[in-house]
Amino acid sequence: MQEYQSADLRNIAVIGHGRTGKTSLLDAALFNAGGARRLGKVDDGTSALDYEPEENKRKLSISSALAAVEWRGCKLNFIDTPGYPDFVGEMISALSASDAALIVVSAPSGMETGTEKAWLTVEDMGLPRAVFVNKMDREHADFERAVDELRARFGSGIVPVQLPIGKEDAFQGVADLLTLHMKIITHEDEELVADIPEFMQEAVEEARQQLIEALSDFDDQLMEKFLEGEDIPEEEIREALAKGVKAAKVFPVFCGSALQNIGVKKLLKGLGALMPSPEDRTFIATDAKTEDPIERGTDGPFAAQVFKTIVDPFVGRLTFLRVVSGDMKGDGAYYNVAREAEERVSGLFTMQGKQQIPVTVAHAGDIVVVAKLSVTKTGDTLADKSAPILFEPPVYPGSMLVMAAYPTKKGEEDKVFSAITKEGDQDPTIQLVKNKETKETLVRGVGEVQLEILKERIQRKYGADVDFREPKVALRETIRKSVKVEGKHKKQSGGHGQYGHVWLEISPQPAGEGNLFTETIFGGSVPRQYIPAVEKGTEETLAAGILAGFPVVDVKVNLYDGSYHTVDSSEAAFKTATAIALKKGVMDASPALLEPIFNMTITAPEYFMGDVMGQLNTKRAKILGMESKGRDMSEIKAQIPALELYKYATELRSQTKGRGDFSVEFSHYEEMPQKIADDIIAKYQAEKEKK
Repeated sequence: MQEYQSADLRNIAVIGHGRTGKTSLLDAALFNAGGARRLGKVDDGTSALDYEPEENKRKLSISSALAAVEWRGCKLNFIDTPGYPDFVGEMISALSASDAALIVVSAPSGMETGTEKAWLTVEDMGLPRAVFVNKMDREHADFERAVDELRARFGSGIVPVQLPIGKEDAFQGVADLLTLHMKIITHEDEELVADIPEFMQEAVEEARQQLIEALSDFDDQLMEKFLEGEDIPEEEIREALAKGVKAAKVFPVFCGSALQNIGVKKLLKGLGALMPSPEDRTFIATDAKTEDPIERGTDGPFAAQVFKTIVDPFVGRLTFLRVVSGDMKGDGAYYNVAREAEERVSGLFTMQGKQQIPVTVAHAGDIVVVAKLSVTKTGDTLADKSAPILFEPPVYPGSMLVMAAYPTKKGEEDKVFSAITKEGDQDPTIQLVKNKETKETLVRGVGEVQLEILKERIQRKYGADVDFREPKVALRETIRKSVKVEGKHKKQSGGHGQYGHVWLEISPQPAGEGNLFTETIFGGSVPRQYIPAVEKGTEETLAAGILAGFPVVDVKVNLYDGSYHTVDSSEAAFKTATAIALKKGVMDASPALLEPIFNMTITAPEYFMGDVMGQLNTKRAKILGMESKGRDMSEIKAQIPALELYKYATELRSQTKGRGDFSVEFSHYEEMPQKIADDIIAKYQAEKEKK
């Protein structure tokens, strides 16, 4: 592969709804550019980009993949991304390294949930974008409907630069609205370039006028010529189009069939001509020395950001990075600013799927891969040590699904949790955390399919088996009335015995104030040296739980009387007496179970809100309010018990056709309904009896 300067690079994330043919499109691009010997297909397992066993099994992309395509003097760094919503982190990582996005839409299906989510994500990042309407050869393919749906949702900046010639079985090529020529595939599989046929002249002219009108909105000279009805040369239209695309005001629509390899070459040519180069973009960073914000373009000292990491026990660690400024050579040392460590690089390469292609140098704007970096992780910045800067790492969606992870085989805890941690390096939306209260190790993720595939991957790559279960909820116990209770521990059977005797007053505290121990001993009924033991016994007994094994909170315990034996009393005896008193006293003090309540924010389309609120009501949630967020989206704020959150991510996605999201944060503890509490207590007692 030859060396490319910044002006000749195009970094494009290929995104969209699942099963629209994104991977097939890039397989065709690689084939046309000579990067693959045959046209790979996802369905028969020959794709150059979907090569993981889990991808071949499901016939869908799970990880993003780099496809470096050389086309007519340009190097197009395509990043293929999964369309399944569980792997949204891969799309965000890819976009953070790209200068533009290509959104792939299925001609038979039109605009789908993933299309909208992809578009809005790119829009928030302010990146230029183009659209490829794929599968024009399929039954029910409808280019006009797809374009109309996109335009209705995203505005008049959506403009076709091509029209399909035929559709479904009759689809054979595309008509170019700029050159006013068509390119078709004949029955003999030969490419034929010809003038626009007469039967399409009217449609082409109408679409071309629509294109010019869209460009006129921000190009005054073009507007003047358009209003005066002048004939506008192709070069002027192309120049205005490129300017509009780079300004993210005009969004060209291409069409074709990836599987039939129709329209793919025209797409490559169009992207090379219209999409911005790295020279057109700047990044905001922080100066590591002064902590001042700085703007960094392609000039300046070397700086690069890691956007993807692959961890494999056989291949090793592969680090994907975008060189933002300066040059990166295949042999040298580079400073990891976040880790304050120097990394040695002993080779650079680009990739076409899993095929590694060595490169000697990467100029500003290029995307390259490095092997065997020791401390560098996704989001880190590598820079010149004399001019250290830090780029903001990508922001990933919050984890909506939480599961408890248990090794299938006893004794494999380290093996299993180490494997999950390594997979978390590869997918930052997977997080491993330890819940100190429930003693469980939790895995946080986006969705069930993601964790299902995680389970398969760690079994295949590390030989570790894991079970994902419903996580325990950290409940609390408390009391609702005051009691006085006696605790006596006495063992005297000759020789040195045990004797401890306490009277405790146990009373409720205001919610959230915690536990309090006091003593009002008078006359030395309990000697001073044993009072710390009573306090320690109180702390330990309340922490262990009494009603159902959960910590007792918001309780005041006052030691007001007791007795002792000059020989047999000890700290241990008084601790035991305290535990006896507390266990009896709490049960007599009208005990209750408290459950954690979370503040929840749900964002979903307005027309699903009735169903969403109905579902929340069945989950004992309190609706606090709802407001419109624009673009037909609404936001609900509610409070919901933690017990009702299990697998809610899956339910909300199903209910809103994938368009709903939510986030939660802890609010407070609240007494739970008695029926639910009784079930939990009965289960605890049954397990206790088994032991």
